[in-house]
Amino acid sequence: MPRTNAARYGFIAVVISILFLTVYTTLEFLEQHVAAAFGVFIASTGPKYWLVWTMPATLTLLAYWAGRQRDRVTAYARDREALNLILRSLVYAPDPDLDQTLPQVLQHIAEALDVAEAVVFVRQHEQWIVRAATRGVPETTVDVARVTAWPPAALTPISLNLDQSMPFTGMLQSDYHGAVLQAICAEAQPLGWLVVLSRSGQTQLGYDTEWLVTVADQIGAALARARQYALIRRRARDLEALAQINRTLLAGMDLDALLDTIVNSAQVRFGLPYVAVMWIDEAAGEFYLRAQAGPLMASVIPDFRQKLNEGLAAEVLRTGQPYLARDTRREPAYLPPVKAQILSLLLAPLKVAGQVIGVITFESLGVDAFSAEDVTALTALADQVAIAAESARLLTAAQRERQRVAAILHSMHDVMLLVDMAGVVQLLNPAAERLLGQPAADVIGHPIDQLPRLESVAAVTEEQLFEATLDNELTYLVTVNTARDEAGTVFGRVVIMRDITYLKQLDQFKTQMMMLTSHDLRAPLGVAFGYLDVLLEDLQPLTPFHEKALQGIETALTRMQTLVTELLDLDRIESGIDQISEPIDVGELVAEVMLEYAQSARMKQQQLELLSGADIPIINGDPMRLKQAFSNLISNAVKYTPEQGQITVRLSRVEQRVLIEVRDTGYGIPASAQAKLFQRFFRAKAPGTENITGTGLGLSLAKAVIDQHGGKITVESETGQGSTFQVWLPIGKGKEHG
Repeated sequence: MPRTNAARYGFIAVVISILFLTVYTTLEFLEQHVAAAFGVFIASTGPKYWLVWTMPATLTLLAYWAGRQRDRVTAYARDREALNLILRSLVYAPDPDLDQTLPQVLQHIAEALDVAEAVVFVRQHEQWIVRAATRGVPETTVDVARVTAWPPAALTPISLNLDQSMPFTGMLQSDYHGAVLQAICAEAQPLGWLVVLSRSGQTQLGYDTEWLVTVADQIGAALARARQYALIRRRARDLEALAQINRTLLAGMDLDALLDTIVNSAQVRFGLPYVAVMWIDEAAGEFYLRAQAGPLMASVIPDFRQKLNEGLAAEVLRTGQPYLARDTRREPAYLPPVKAQILSLLLAPLKVAGQVIGVITFESLGVDAFSAEDVTALTALADQVAIAAESARLLTAAQRERQRVAAILHSMHDVMLLVDMAGVVQLLNPAAERLLGQPAADVIGHPIDQLPRLESVAAVTEEQLFEATLDNELTYLVTVNTARDEAGTVFGRVVIMRDITYLKQLDQFKTQMMMLTSHDLRAPLGVAFGYLDVLLEDLQPLTPFHEKALQGIETALTRMQTLVTELLDLDRIESGIDQISEPIDVGELVAEVMLEYAQSARMKQQQLELLSGADIPIINGDPMRLKQAFSNLISNAVKYTPEQGQITVRLSRVEQRVLIEVRDTGYGIPASAQAKLFQRFFRAKAPGTENITGTGLGLSLAKAVIDQHGGKITVESETGQGSTFQVWLPIGKGKEHG
């Protein structure tokens, strides 16, 4: 039975026509020429019988034409069904990379076109590779130039006869003789070839040409999607590798462990046979392998090193840029660290602050194994490795520094606490644990104002130095400093408490002894002055020698009496004895003091000037003590200012305080002495002050008076440039004493 409808319909029409003619002729013969011979009957038929004879032929032709049309409709329906099946396979492919779907699609194409095989070639690195094929076609490569021109000049199918001179025959079965090539495109960009093979010489598709073009376009779209999927998957792999590095970094490893973990992760993620980090040994002037991973580690050259000016790594060190060697056989400078034949590699610099500290190498056994996307991803990975290496170095340094700080804190006898901006304790040392009677774990994270014995400290939020006596009857010198980071941002405060109980006890004992001594000296001094008066009367007239001797005795006794008086006054001020509080006109009080020292200033040809604002308010205080404090400041200015100097006293109001400034152009005070300036018996030494006498108690007494009135005294000075003492007193109030 014929296979096509056209042949089947034509055959049936012929059989029917033969039967019709046979029956018709027999009936006519029997009816008209029964007695005549059959030959005579045939000879007697005329044109009227010719139409009867041609009608079967016409019917046969019509039947063949109808069968042909049905064959075309059937073929079109079959092609549409095959096309729909192919489209569904490509669009709804369960494997986005098409490794399983594409061979099935090619099988449908081969069946739809009634050809032996179908193959998809794609271009990769100047070669054609078999992307997918039906059965019987091995995966190999074909030279582009020897098949046909690329890119194709037209997008229509190309028919070829395969002979022994073409490379197709080397990769295909020997009984393939004809092929049709259809360009595969996506978004007007050619991607490869769709090749259908037949065992006949020249393959003609006929009306299947458009169908093949449509299928090729759909395959091109699917390949484009597959490439996008592969790119996304590659990027996801790259991101996962970078994330792995970040997770490794957060693990807090040391540098060597970190590098080993990173190269192992990179080798696994990117599927490379060998990954290594070549670190710079500046002392030796060489690269050395600090970390490596991959199956080729077994073939690494023992103790591999290379000079900083040799090999491809030297080029990376010189330029600071990645270097891609597509084919190491064309790289004479390449020095392989392994005995295996590395054919391509990528070297990327590890840079910190613009300086190359090492080179990471990604090596492959294949030629041109790294795509542009691979280069981008691996370069980013190298940047992350550099950051991770620097972070590990900083972490190691920070840990070492933290260990040193911890050792210092543990060895400190002073109490130390670190408090954040919210007043919550973040750090404390063992001395603080002993003071609080609690372990650090029970203190950290709790507000400082809730800790025992630290009520007076918790109330201080600014930088301050003060003494605090706790409920355990111990006295501490408390220093509160602002805590700042390297950028200068304030993040809390540091509280340091030094136990000065024994110093206070010594100071109290010293004060008591000095007071006792001062009291005991007053009576002998009175007797001495009495005998001095007797001598002055009995030795009249005085000889020059006697006069000089008696003046020296009087000067010494006066200095001792002044010292005793100031010590007793200082003791009275600090103990709060005989203090009064009454309204005081500071301007008048200062003017009185300056009038007392005007003669002394004139004797040294000094200019003594008072500058007072018009709005100086009244303050409350002890006028005698304040006059004593101002006298000490102005007398010091006169004494420590050379002849023809300038002394200026300025009064002004600053918010709710009165500011009294005593400025001179004297010898100045060294910076190293300014911190001790208000201590008892301390006298600063500066050029020109060697012959100036004093007790060293004047500034101590002045500070005690100012503190008694709730004020503050500061000094600004520079050697050879003079000094400025600033006294701040509160307006309208002071410490009320009766």
